[in-house]
Amino acid sequence: MKTVVAVRLPLIFATWALTFWLPNASAQSQSDRRASGPSAPPNPSSARVLMVGDSMSVGGFGEAMQDYLLRRFGRNNVALFASCGSSPEHWLRSGPKFVTKCGYREQTPRSSILNDFRDGKRPQPTLTPKLEDLISRLHPTTVIVQLGTNWMDGMGFDFASDRSTYSKILDRFVAAVRSDPNRARKIIWITPPDSSRYSRAVKLRVANLIKTAAQRDSFAIIDSNSMTHYVPGRSGSDGVHYNGAEAKQWAYRVTRELDRMLR
Repeated sequence: MKTVVAVRLPLIFATWALTFWLPNASAQSQSDRRASGPSAPPNPSSARVLMVGDSMSVGGFGEAMQDYLLRRFGRNNVALFASCGSSPEHWLRSGPKFVTKCGYREQTPRSSILNDFRDGKRPQPTLTPKLEDLISRLHPTTVIVQLGTNWMDGMGFDFASDRSTYSKILDRFVAAVRSDPNRARKIIWITPPDSSRYSRAVKLRVANLIKTAAQRDSFAIIDSNSMTHYVPGRSGSDGVHYNGAEAKQWAYRVTRELDRMLR
């Protein structure tokens, strides 16, 4: 993942949670309002967006998505959390505590944190927040999820058992999003993009798990695999993560879909 300058601000949920969704019509700067790419005019201040993701969202893809969401919905209506190496179960209270050691991104009205590799040094270890805590504090109307790639490392030969395990995790994840009385009106899952490290069978297994859960649990998906093609040396160097230019192209295609879905 590319080298960036890390910015660290205190994580004080209790302080900023109460003021998280304040209207932003007068406070938003002209630079935040300036549209770039296909984004539509900002939604009303009642729209509140939470995005969670893995290392893709810590890196260039997440940077582009963060810019898009801030422009479209305004700084006071957007929260983005990304934890390198994480999978859906790591974000659940029922799942294990997960401390990422390879990168973390957080963007809220009160905090802007990017822990990433710098001058060859590993980023500061950071505890992944739990989805239920984020939902209960932020009351988002839309939740965007970019997770699933890290499951590919653990896909074994007994796919029937894997399918049962991962399907239950997906069901719990969706239930957590909808656990608040002021439940999110929309859940949009961005499926993993193409990669050259994993076999076609493994990539299809993860994609199908998410697509089947979308039908079962009634949430929307954006099929990243159909809009990306990983070419080693051009797309990136490790077969999984996209370089800056390719990550932005992927994000551009995703935001075109979001513009249609979030009207």
